[in-house]
Amino acid sequence: MPTYREILNQMKNMSKYELRGVVDHYTAVAMRGVNENTYMTLKESNAAILTTLLAAICADGYFNSDEYYVVQPAIDVFIQEGISYDATLDFIKQANIDSSMARNAVDNFVDSLDPDTKEALIFACAAICAADHNLNDAELSWLNRLLG
Repeated sequence: MPTYREILNQMKNMSKYELRGVVDHYTAVAMRGVNENTYMTLKESNAAILTTLLAAICADGYFNSDEYYVVQPAIDVFIQEGISYDATLDFIKQANIDSSMARNAVDNFVDSLDPDTKEALIFACAAICAADHNLNDAELSWLNRLLG
């Protein structure tokens, strides 16, 4: 079984298309786990997972179109309609998902999950952060915080 760091290094070398598949797969696993193992309503769980995925886009304080590209199909699942890059960024800003308060809420949500669901959601976030083929210190710090 590869270590978390080995998986992150593998993700940095994947194409955006491959990372999109990783995000889709692990988001589906996380959705199933949250819906089966929490008392959240479907609407609440979808909002929490969407917020977590959007927080990954801005984990390093920058909005990156590569990161948007790999998460876009998952966003569409939750929103039920296409949403552009610019509209996604506006939503992130309006909802303060790039704030420390939102990052704290995401961390608390992820910590409340069963281990398999938590791992799936962290892997989805890691794939989003790796989309630009660079995991910088801010992204690694955020991912490690989620692991904690």
